[in-house]
Amino acid sequence: MNCKNCNADLPQDARFCLQCGGRVVDQSLTFGYLATEASERFFNFENNFLWRTFKDMFRKPEMVIDGFIDGVRKRHMNVFNYLALAITLSGLQIFLMQKFFTTNMDLSWMLPEDNPMNGNLGFMDVFLEYQSALYIIFIPIYAIFAWLTFLNLKKYSYLKHVVITTYSQAHLSIFMVIPTIVCLMLGFNFFKFVYFFSFPFMILYSAYVYKRLYKFSVRRIIWKTIWFLIITGGIYIIFNIIVWVILFATGAVDLQKMMDAQKAQQEATSYIVSSAINWTS
Repeated sequence: MNCKNCNADLPQDARFCLQCGGRVVDQSLTFGYLATEASERFFNFENNFLWRTFKDMFRKPEMVIDGFIDGVRKRHMNVFNYLALAITLSGLQIFLMQKFFTTNMDLSWMLPEDNPMNGNLGFMDVFLEYQSALYIIFIPIYAIFAWLTFLNLKKYSYLKHVVITTYSQAHLSIFMVIPTIVCLMLGFNFFKFVYFFSFPFMILYSAYVYKRLYKFSVRRIIWKTIWFLIITGGIYIIFNIIVWVILFATGAVDLQKMMDAQKAQQEATSYIVSSAINWTS
């Protein structure tokens, strides 16, 4: 028989083409076949790759990450499949948040009452709509922070840090889906959950991953984490400015309302100061 991909001659019992490596498909298209293809190519259920990867990213993340970097492909899910799964589950989470938990997206607990961001559903829609894109953009940026933090050790190049970051952030995203949905069902505010639980957990887990990869002591990884936060804090200010520019450009935040609110706040402050001066006089 012939390969359907490159037309090379194949033995009758061949399962893969010796020329192009394509798989020999010799069965008709059925629902069962499609389910098998999806499980093999996306989830790798047949080889238990998903559960093994998820478990080992907690127990021995260095085995998963260093294994992929060194060329091991038959033990855990590769980094791209793991990222695709994380984005898929994140999309499902966003759909549920937009459909059932819009009241849990309140920002009033962390913003002044006159701030136009309060109750701004346009901002929320933009945030949720582009969340997957921001997630993907965040990975190489986060890898830059990690590469700068461990620059003096030279064990991993920047591209290897991209792999490390992709695995660790995808794992965090997959792990956090169920706790996030449960907390929303219990009435917790989404941004409070992120601020007080998700973000600290992300820092701790990332420190744990790098501790395992570099075989650091607890004291040394604490110092590296502090240095990482210093680097991140400086660059975060720049990133925050870019985000606000995007929000203004897309119309998610009304610049005129924000300027009016800021002007009103300044006028109120000036009135209080002048009243205090007059009273003192």
